[in-house]
Parts: sequence; C-alpha cells; structure tokens
Amino acid sequence: MSKDQFDAAIGVVPPSTVDVEAVLDRERRRARVRRVANPWTAAGAGVAAVAVGAAVAFLPADPAPVLVPPAASKPPPAEDPCAVLPYPPQTGAPIPETSTAASSRLTTVLTAAVEQRLAAGSTLGPHEHGVYPKGVAHGPLAFFHVFSARVPHESTCSGGEDYFMSAATTAKGELKGNVMAIVTRIGGVATPSTECTPPPERTEGSCQRRTGPHGETIVESTVLQPGGPTMYQSDVTKPDGTGIILSAENVAGDAKRGGEPDMPSPPLSLTQLTEIALDPGLTLYP
Repeated sequence: MSKDQFDAAIGVVPPSTVDVEAVLDRERRRARVRRVANPWTAAGAGVAAVAVGAAVAFLPADPAPVLVPPAASKPPPAEDPCAVLPYPPQTGAPIPETSTAASSRLTTVLTAAVEQRLAAGSTLGPHEHGVYPKGVAHGPLAFFHVFSARVPHESTCSGGEDYFMSAATTAKGELKGNVMAIVTRIGGVATPSTECTPPPERTEGSCQRRTGPHGETIVESTVLQPGGPTMYQSDVTKPDGTGIILSAENVAGDAKRGGEPDMPSPPLSLTQLTEIALDPGLTLYP
C-alpha cells in the first residue's frame, strides 16, 4: 500500500488534547511532594505516558491489513480512575481566605519565624523548588498555592494537588542550606505524617511522635545519608484542620540527590522547626 492510499484510508488523525509536558511536570512535582510528606519514602515515581494514534488490525480472513480509524480503535469507556484510585480526600474545612491572601499572610508569619531563629548573619535566597507554575519563580519563603484538578488518563489519574508551599536557600558565608514548608488542609496528596516508620535502605535516621501543647500531633524525624546530607523534618497536624510540614537540610539544593553537604548540620534544628510549625499564625484558619 502506498503512502497516499494509507493516508486516504486512515483519514485525518485528530490532534491530542493531552498536554503531555504538563502531565509530566505535575507528576514530577507530585512525586517530590510525596517524598517530602513522607521522608522515609525512596525517590522515584512512575509517570504514565499518553499516546494517541491509529491502530492497524490484521484480520486472518483478509488478504491485506485493514486500517481501523482512531475512533473505532478505542476500547469501551472504563471506570473513572480518579474515582477508584486511593486518592486521599481533604477533610479540612474550606479556607476562609482567597489563596492570594492566605499566601501573603503565611509568607509574613513564616519569614519572621525563620529569620528569628537562623544564625546571626544568615541570609535567605530563592530555591529551585520555589517555582510554580513552570517557569514562575517565587521569592525566598514566599508561599504559592499549588492546585491541579484530578484528570483521568485511561487507567491512571493525575493531579489532585491543593496546598501551599514555600522554599528558600540559606547562606552564611560559604555555609549553605535550605528550608522548605508545606501548609495544607488535612488529607490530600501533601498531608503530614502522623506515625513513625522505619527509614529506607542506605540511610540512618530517628523519629519521635508526641502530642503538642494544644493537642497537635507532632512527628519529628531525622534522615541522614552516611557521608552525605542530613534532613530534619517536623510534621504537625493541628486540631483546626491545618497540616504543616517543615524541613531543613544542610545542602543548598535537595538532600535527596545526595552529594556532599554544604554545611555541618541543617540551618534550623528539629526543635526550632517544631516551634515554627506550632506558631498560631501558621494556620489556614486564622
């Protein structure tokens, strides 16, 4: 069959409506946040590839292949994967502010609390994870609202993000580290840990679970890669429905990539991280 005959038989293939780059970017971010929400989870996450095209069906009774148009090659519609997959629903009440107002307020509270506790002479700078949406960079510790609707792609489900995030690089001379924060309604893809679990392979760590002064659930953890960087993290679940994840690492970039640390220990201690998370101003329900 010539190319002209092939084109005539198949007709015009409709363009894909799937923004593959957006899907990949969202799933990379989702995987990164899932690792932040659970520091014991090893790196890596699968991303579903979406392809659109024509199928060629070979029927034994026919002397030549029969070209099946794209519309006829699609299987019957399946169940909505976003309805059947275990996407954790957010149980916290809707926030009383616009996302812009909440981001501004949270930025002011977090920046003041961090600057108060950093070593004298330390400065804050932008961080590689402070970019959202793709290509839009935010200032040090400036919160931004991450949101994506759940979108089914055949047998997989993408999206489902709804939380506030901020990040900053810290520097004091040649000593560099980072601080990252997530503030969210309880539930959802970025909910904080409420229990300790064993550390992953090839790492050392410790974890302590306790109750805060006003009934908060506090999980404080340390993850150390021997010869590599260290991460301190405090996960706090507040009775008002706010979940907070605060972490500090002794590298300017991301401790999960390994490599040499940029300072002896993270710029904030576990105690300081928990103090910040327990600040009454760091809430979605002021």
